[in-house]
Amino acid sequence: MDEDTDCSHISEAAGKLKLDVEQIRATLNNRSCNVCLRIDQLWMCMECRQILCGHNAVGHSTAHYEFHKTHCIFINIESAAIFCFKCNSDVVPKNHDDELNRLRQFILYNRGPSASNNNKKRRRRKASKAVKSKKTSLKQGPSAIKKVCIPPNNENDCFMNTVTQALCEQEPQAVVPKTVNISKIAPKAVVPIKPLKAKPKKPFYKRGPRTTKKVGILNSGNNCFMSAVWQSLRHLKPFITCMKLFKLVEIEASNKKHNSNPDPRLQDCIAQEMWKLMETLVDWQKPPGYKFREAISPAALQQIVCKIKPRYKGYHQHDAHEFLMFTLDTLHNELTREKSKLLLEEGITHHNPSKIDTLVSLMFRGFLLSEVYCLKCNTPYRKRDEFTDISLDVPDYEDEDPSVSRPVDLLSDCLERYFEIEELNERNFYFCEKCEKPQKSTKRFWMNAVPNILCLHLKRFRWDSTYRTKVHTFIQFPMQSLDMSPYYDDEMKKTQFVGKDTNMFDLVAVVVHDGEGVGSGHYTSYAVDSTEGQWYEYNDEKVHEVDASFVENVQAYLLFYIKRDMVYNFC
Repeated sequence: MDEDTDCSHISEAAGKLKLDVEQIRATLNNRSCNVCLRIDQLWMCMECRQILCGHNAVGHSTAHYEFHKTHCIFINIESAAIFCFKCNSDVVPKNHDDELNRLRQFILYNRGPSASNNNKKRRRRKASKAVKSKKTSLKQGPSAIKKVCIPPNNENDCFMNTVTQALCEQEPQAVVPKTVNISKIAPKAVVPIKPLKAKPKKPFYKRGPRTTKKVGILNSGNNCFMSAVWQSLRHLKPFITCMKLFKLVEIEASNKKHNSNPDPRLQDCIAQEMWKLMETLVDWQKPPGYKFREAISPAALQQIVCKIKPRYKGYHQHDAHEFLMFTLDTLHNELTREKSKLLLEEGITHHNPSKIDTLVSLMFRGFLLSEVYCLKCNTPYRKRDEFTDISLDVPDYEDEDPSVSRPVDLLSDCLERYFEIEELNERNFYFCEKCEKPQKSTKRFWMNAVPNILCLHLKRFRWDSTYRTKVHTFIQFPMQSLDMSPYYDDEMKKTQFVGKDTNMFDLVAVVVHDGEGVGSGHYTSYAVDSTEGQWYEYNDEKVHEVDASFVENVQAYLLFYIKRDMVYNFC
C-alpha cells in the first residue's frame, strides 16, 4: 500500500463513525471473544462493534468478514492497530477526522488489565527511585537537591515524571534544632483508638465446582442461544415424558413405511434429531475415562435448523426467545402435518388441522381472554386467543437518580402490569361495530386456560434509534408457588378451582443473557433436577452445581414454570 495515501475502505468507515463513549466503554468491558471467549488477540469490528479473536488466533474475525463482506475494518482493543481485510494489511490512519483518532486514544486509555498492570509496575518502580533520591538529598541539605530526570516511555510516564520532579523541587520542611529542651514540650494527650466497624459483607452465592453428573453441549461457534434453550427443554419433565410415551409415533410410523426409500421430507424435520438429542441428554451417564472438556455435539440437529432457517447459519448471536418460539412452532407444525397425513391414510378427514393436538400444544398452549370495552356505548368485545408464552415488560430506571432507593421489582408486578386495564390512545382507537366508527376504549386480558408449562419472557431488549439496547433491571421471581389465580377470568374462577395445586407453578429452568445487546453477549441456562432437587448451571460444555440462592439472584430472561399437579402426575 502506498504510504502517502490512505485505505479507501477505512476512509468510508471513518466517515460513518460516530463515537458513543458509553457504548464503546460497555463494549470494551467485555474483553473476550463473542464466540470462543478468548481473552487475547482481540479485535473489534468498526461496523457492528463485535469483539472477536484476530486472524492470527482462532480467526473468528476472519469468519465474521467472510459472512459480512462490508465489515472489513477491525481495530485492536489493546494496541489500537487497524487492519483491513479487503486490503489484507495493516492500515495507518493519516487524513481522517477526529472521530477515528478519538476512538484510538480512547482504546489506548482504556486498555486491558495486562497493560494496566505493566504500567502500574513501571510507575511504582520509577516512583520508588524518585523518592529515594529525594530522601538522600534531604540528608545532604537543601543545596544538594537535584532534579530527577527519567526518560519517558509514553504519555502517562511523562506525566508521572513531571509530578515526581515537582515534588522533588519543593522546599524541605523545617527541622527542629537539637538545642531545644524536649522536657519542656508538653506531652500530647493519648486518644484511644476506636475500633473500626466491620463493613457488612455482601451475600455470597455459591457456585460449585464442575460436575460430571450432567453433560454440556458443544459450542461450535456462537450457538450458546441454542444450547441454553435445549438444556432448559431437557429439564421440563412433562415435555420429555410425553416424548418418551409417544416416541414421535407420527413420524416413526411414516419412517417405517418408507424404510427402503425414506421420505425426503423427513430429512428436513427437526423432530427426530431433537428427540435424539433430548434422549441423549436425559439418559447420559458418565462413561469411563470421561474428561470435563468432552460434550455432546448437536451438529445433526443444528444442520437441519440452519436448513429450515438460513439466518441461523454462521457465527452470529441470536435471540434465545426467538429461537425457542421457532423450535416449538416448527416441531408443532411437523407433528401436525404428519398426524394429518396418517389420519387421511386411515380414511379420517380432519376438518380443522389447526385443532390437532401435539405434545407442544398439550404442554405449552394456554388461552387468554381479551376484552375491548367501548367507553362511548359501553359495549364489550371479547375474544379468546391461544398463547405459547407471555412477554412481560421490564421497567427501565437508567435515566433516574441511582442514589434514590426504590423497592425491588417483583415478577408479580410485571404480571399485574400485563393484565391491568390499558386505555387505548387516539392512534389506537378501536372501531366499535355498534357506533360504526373508532371510539375511545380500554383493553385488558384475563387468563382463560393455563398451560401445563408456563413460559414467561422478560422483554429486556428494546430498539433505540438504530440498535437494540438492554434493560438490566433485576426482577425478583419466586422459585416455588407462583400463584396465577389472581389473573383468571370469572368463569375460570368458578370452574377451575379443583385444588390449590391447580393454580401453583414451580420454577424449573431459567435462561440468562450476559452482555449488552441482542447480537452479542453470552447465554447460559439454570435448571433443577426434580429427582434430586439440585440446580445446575449449563454454560455450553461446562456444567456446575449451584445453590438455589445463586439462581434467585440471576438476571432472568426466560422463565419456565411447571404446574404443580403436572409434576405429581409425571413423577
